[in-house]
Parts: sequence; C-alpha cells; structure tokens
Amino acid sequence: MQAPLNLAGLLRHAWCKRAGLCVAFVVLPWMATAQTVTTVPVGAVTVTIAAGTGASRVASVVSFPLLDTPLASGSMGGSITSFTANSLSCSAANWTAGALSITATPYLVQITSGVAKGYIFLIATGATSPNTATTLTIASDEAGLVDLTAIGLITGDSFKIIPCDTLSSILGTPQTTGVVGGADSTQADIVQVLVGTTYRQYYYKTGTTNAWTRVGAETLSNDIPIRPDSLVIYNRIGNTPIAFQLTGTVPSVDRKAIVRNSGLTALSTGWPVNTTLSQLGINNLPNWATASNSSAVSSADIVQILVGTTYRQYYYNGTSWYRVGAETLSDGVVVAAGSGVIISRRGASTGAAPIAQALPYSL
Repeated sequence: MQAPLNLAGLLRHAWCKRAGLCVAFVVLPWMATAQTVTTVPVGAVTVTIAAGTGASRVASVVSFPLLDTPLASGSMGGSITSFTANSLSCSAANWTAGALSITATPYLVQITSGVAKGYIFLIATGATSPNTATTLTIASDEAGLVDLTAIGLITGDSFKIIPCDTLSSILGTPQTTGVVGGADSTQADIVQVLVGTTYRQYYYKTGTTNAWTRVGAETLSNDIPIRPDSLVIYNRIGNTPIAFQLTGTVPSVDRKAIVRNSGLTALSTGWPVNTTLSQLGINNLPNWATASNSSAVSSADIVQILVGTTYRQYYYNGTSWYRVGAETLSDGVVVAAGSGVIISRRGASTGAAPIAQALPYSL
C-alpha cells in the first residue's frame, strides 16, 4: 500500500494537468507553516476549463473537492441521537427549522465516525421535508439508494454539516466567471451533470432569463446541487479558457463513495491530490463484472476516463486494469486531482454500494 502523503508539504505548490484541465492546489500560508498539520488545512484551488474553438465545444471533466464552511445557525457537528431509513436526529442541534433545506443553499451531512464513517448525503430541500430543530431528512434520490439503517450507523456516531455548491454558486455568470451564455443552448457553453442515471445538460440562458437553464426542458436550474464528490462535464464553446477560483478546507474524513449497482455513476477522485485507477479501488465493489480481454467487455463493468478529447475505457481482469482495445496494463493510469471517472455497471439490481477509500494524505 502506498504511504499517505503529507498534505502540508504537498499542497504548498501542486499542479496537475489532464485532458485540457489544469488544477492548482495551494495551502494558504497561515495554515501551512509547518510540516505537521494539527488542524485541517485551508486551501485554494483553481479549476481551469479548456478553451473551445468558438464554433465547436471542447470537453473538460472537473470536480470541486474543497469544502466550504457552513453559515447556518445551530450545531454544525455533533452526535446522532436517533435515525430512520432516511433521516437522522441530534437532540442538541438547535437548527433553525428549514434553514438547512433552502433550495438555493443546500447542505450535506457527513458521517464522521463509526462503521458508516465517510458516507455523505444531500439534505432534502424545499417544503416537502424541511429540517426541524433536531432532524434532517435525506434527499429522496439518495435515500432511494442507501438505507441509513443498513450501513452500520449507530446512535452516538458523529456527523458534520457541509454546504453544497450549486450550478450557480460554482459556475457563476458570464459577467463573474466568463462562462459563455446564449439566447439558446446552441450558442452557449453546456454543462452535463449526471442526475440519477441520466446526463442532463444545462446552459446559461441570457436575455430576460439570465440564469442556468436545462437544455430542452428550459427549466430554471440555478439551484442544481453539485456535490464535492460528483463529476461535471464542461463543454466549452468559448475560444478562451476560463478559471474558477475556489477556497475551502481539504477533505479530512475517509470516504465511502456511493456507486449505483447498475447504470452510470460519475465519481470525482474526491481528494486534492492525484490518484491512480488502481488506487481508487473500484474493482472492490460487490459483484464487479470482470473480463478476460477486450473481446469480452460487452458483459463487463467499465470505467471511462477522459484523456484529451477522447474517453478511454478500462476493464478489470480479476488482477489488474487494462485499456479496452489497446490491451495495455493500466493500473497506474493517473486520475488527476479535480477530475474523476465514469463508472458503467452492467448489473440489473437496484440500489448502490460504497467504495471505501482512505485519506491518501496525512493531516
């Protein structure tokens, strides 16, 4: 097993380039004056989207792994006093009713101790299941995949509350970040986000709308959640690159990434450091379908990684990863920080399973 990296030294100046994506992570000076980190480092990240041609789009696969500081009132961390299949309670939380369920400013809850440590869930938004002073309800899409009573959670396990970005908060507007908008989607940058098992496309609609809008349905979409472990495919038509400047704390808890048992899952690396295809541990998912060679991949589970402008496919043969077609050994293929993979599972079963991933650095 690879030794964990020392994040304080690593993040002083780390540049990662892949598929037209440039990501820079720097620990801010007042948080990285020593080689031993005693508090969770605060960092800055620049995510740069590759330029299009002005007439055609160029894709970048991006994620946003740094975490924001919650601004809501009440306890932003504590101990779970009770839970159901889709909710958890903290009797001492003292949250403002509904404050963690506002559609424009969604929140996440992460389990930080016990067997379930590393799971992270979107808190339900809107008027249907708003938070109370002591109870949070998990968003229905995620509650349909994971039952809180079946993941090893027990009363007394700890949790923390994390703000969740949205299309609007992370990508901004043509005026604030340089995204290309348009009167319709043919003129604009297009962002793809996996919702359920379907990619939905969004663009910034100008004119009287001036908002992120779903392609086709033309519904307002500023508030679509972008989780820190999710993956965004940004299709840039503008002929200059754009950079998103972010700050936040680095992930400090081991991760249990949720992967659907069938269909597609778009998964970020989750960390502000490079990893490899082998280190992601995807093949450890229950019932992962292997293949002996490329001719047998029609029945195998597949991982796709964007390299340049081409998605490369990889299969696992029971021992190692190989690239489909080229048959090259691919355990060491680098998945850059701020990037991720698309997992395609052939199975027909419902639900999801977690990939347990330890922090790849020491804090």
